[in-house]
Amino acid sequence: GDKCSSVHDQLQLRKEIRSRFPRRPWIDVVSKVDLGIVDGAIDELENILDGSPYIRLSIHEGTGIDELRAEVLRMLGEVRVVLDAMAAVDDRSARAT
Repeated sequence: GDKCSSVHDQLQLRKEIRSRFPRRPWIDVVSKVDLGIVDGAIDELENILDGSPYIRLSIHEGTGIDELRAEVLRMLGEVRVVLDAMAAVDDRSARAT
């Protein structure tokens, strides 16, 4: 977020974007946790996420970096499987015509 948007606005935007792309890979990250978290923000986030995990991240303190890296790599692996499957279908379709 930035200094011009409230935590509530950021969470609403997250909710709207996620609802538009429900099947896309997604990682929720709460960044800059070393700077403190606005009262009620985590409760609001957890309510929106309904039990889904999120990563608390602080580059300054080194918090969550390994977890984020692992999640990105896991997600890229899943995307790769889907892309490989799509390429195989395209190859079969091209050979069939």
